[in-house]
Amino acid sequence: MTKKIYLSLLFLCIISLVQKFSLSHITLFDVSADAVTIFLAFIAVTTNQKTNTSFGFAAGVLTGLLTGNVGLNMLARTVGSFVAGYFNVPKESHATPKQKSRRFYAAVIVAGLCTNAILSVGDNPLGFSPGYRIVVFGFLESLFNLILAIILNWLFLRQSLAN
Repeated sequence: MTKKIYLSLLFLCIISLVQKFSLSHITLFDVSADAVTIFLAFIAVTTNQKTNTSFGFAAGVLTGLLTGNVGLNMLARTVGSFVAGYFNVPKESHATPKQKSRRFYAAVIVAGLCTNAILSVGDNPLGFSPGYRIVVFGFLESLFNLILAIILNWLFLRQSLAN
């Protein structure tokens, strides 16, 4: 179990760097997909809520150090991970891979909306109202996250969610 956590933390570091230096430059209407939120949603579905919230805090520290806004990112990622933890599929459940995938997609959408809502209220570089940023940019980012999550699930995560 400890080896899996260290491997996941290493993977989180790699995903944070990829998010900062490549995915954040692929934007549409100043919105890009958030690979860190997708990773946290995957952790939420496969582990318990306490572990997921810890991963959210670590992701907030990493993304905050990379963006220069540590406190706000820690809060946003921790809350988003906590909320995504409600979509956890216990190991003893008899959920089908299709049901696990649906929970993963729901966790991606909800975690993205929660994270973006907190980030929108705290950081507003474009001067839009927070309500506008939450509604427009939050839904756009959640849509981009969902599309990226479907692609990643189809390519890589299907077997992991089936176990």
